Amino acid sequence: MCMMYFEDFNVGDSWTSAEYTVDHEEMLAYNRANDPWPIHVNPEAAARSSFGGLIASGGYTITLMYRLSHEIVNQPDRIWAFLGGFDWHVKFVEPVRSGDRLHERITILEKRLSSKPGRGLVKHLIEVINDRERVVLSIESTILIATNSQ
Repeated sequence: MCMMYFEDFNVGDSWTSAEYTVDHEEMLAYNRANDPWPIHVNPEAAARSSFGGLIASGGYTITLMYRLSHEIVNQPDRIWAFLGGFDWHVKFVEPVRSGDRLHERITILEKRLSSKPGRGLVKHLIEVINDRERVVLSIESTILIATNSQ
């Protein structure tokens, strides 16, 4: 396994996940259990909305973001030395619908050593992108990554 430490990241580095197709039944089950607004669970009400049909809950979209992230940051041949995350700036740019094919891109924006030894701060941009090449979710966040020299 290749552990990726703070020193291994460079501003501008970018990774892209494989594609995932949004499953209609999984999306509806999540929406019903966690965010049952009519635009998420009622096809007739959603059709009359400004969205023109059912859309995924923001929570479900973030769940898909996590699923796709693990293809990048938590693999047998590459695992980030992740210590925690904070300071999220989230934008739901476009609706997600069942059948959409999504992939994710993570790009390193900034990095600096922490005032505490053994860790660094990395600001990155997570973008979930649909099959029309439109960003549907954008998150700028700062994460703590262990340094190679503790």
